[in-house]
Amino acid sequence: MALNILITTAPFGNGHKMVATALKNAFINKGYNNVFVVDLFTEAHPKITESIKKAYIKSYEFGEAYSILYFGSEKLTDKKIIEVYRNFGYRKLRDISKEFKPDVIINTFPILASLKIKNSNGENIPVFNIVTDFYVHKLWLSEEIDKFYIATEELKEELQKLNIPVEKTVVSGIPIREAFEEAESISMLYNKYNFKRGKKIVLINSGAFGVFKDIKKVCIELCKDKNIQVAVVCGNNKTQKERLESLELKNLRVFGYIENIDDLYKISCCMITKSGGITLTEALSVQLPLIIIKPVPGQEKENALYFERKGAAIIANNSYQIINSTIELINNPRLLLAMKKNMKKMYNKSSSMKIVDDVVESMEK
Repeated sequence: MALNILITTAPFGNGHKMVATALKNAFINKGYNNVFVVDLFTEAHPKITESIKKAYIKSYEFGEAYSILYFGSEKLTDKKIIEVYRNFGYRKLRDISKEFKPDVIINTFPILASLKIKNSNGENIPVFNIVTDFYVHKLWLSEEIDKFYIATEELKEELQKLNIPVEKTVVSGIPIREAFEEAESISMLYNKYNFKRGKKIVLINSGAFGVFKDIKKVCIELCKDKNIQVAVVCGNNKTQKERLESLELKNLRVFGYIENIDDLYKISCCMITKSGGITLTEALSVQLPLIIIKPVPGQEKENALYFERKGAAIIANNSYQIINSTIELINNPRLLLAMKKNMKKMYNKSSSMKIVDDVVESMEK
């Protein structure tokens, strides 16, 4: 059965695009080559999107502002303003659909315009949503969505309470790059990145935008312990990379954007990070215990609280707590092991393949 698959994504954080790419690759591996990924926000309104993106990054520095944006939009789902959002990118999506003729639209970001797209027979094109967090914002939800792919059983119950029929939900986990599930030789990775065997590696993942103010202080304090090696991934934040390199700490390794970040996940004993749904899923895949940096109210806080409840993460609200929690965790092998076991239980393997198989099966019905 030939299928035209349209996957929509958005430029807010790195995660949505990574999910879309992981999914596209999984479809191609199954022999479905007509897969088109579109960043609808950037394609439809590049200037507005750039402004929203800047505001989005800025709002992280002011937790309250982000909280208002996030939960405010949740309260607005029934109001007129949400119609503006429902129509965002509609024209662009309609034009792409006329040309590409998708049999199915898969959203990796809550894009409501997809619900209005019709095929050449005037019928609605099936729409499937992949919820990319461990919490579901109401923007993801609509009775018209044909299927929801979600991260946990708890979310399934949550959606039932919100009147989403159980047959519309599939607990698939969140798609991530295949590389995270591939076994690697640990000693080879130590050599590849020039780390010393026998010393614990703490990974600091400062996020796609490198938004993390006290990183210098954290690195200096952690590096005082000669049994710790610190690896920091700065992403595209060149200023942060230069600042940290100028510290010239012997047991500190600083990376910019790193393609094979899964290598570092596999050799680290814990990671200091923000709590985006994709990053957390990647950590689950290799059972990497987490210290979560002060989560912003909204989906990141909900994600963090879920991981804390499950015994997979420790939340730290300031640099003092980050440093102390990390050192305590490293010196507590029993707690590290318990967290790893909890993460193994939480992880949904081969999410992309599960979703691909389910999409294909749904389309054959």
